[in-house]
Amino acid sequence: MATGWVIALIIVGILLLTAASKSVTTPIRWMGVGVMQVVIGAILLFFTNLVGELASFHIPINPITALVAGFLRLPGLAALIVIKLWIMA
Repeated sequence: MATGWVIALIIVGILLLTAASKSVTTPIRWMGVGVMQVVIGAILLFFTNLVGELASFHIPINPITALVAGFLRLPGLAALIVIKLWIMA
């Protein structure tokens, strides 16, 4: 599926969610919380990669890893490190 179609489907889904809810602010607030968690996860991964450069260690920053690190914070970051070291090695 082309990237344009995926973006269009996401936007239509958000609009349908907003239209179907009783309040417009609740879904927008939850989307804001989700985006904030992804940003926090990306920042955590950035600093982990910054420190990891000393040992040639790198965790890719993508939406899934940022989501895991953002929602689970340090345990999620530790899980990503364990996955990288023992499962992916």
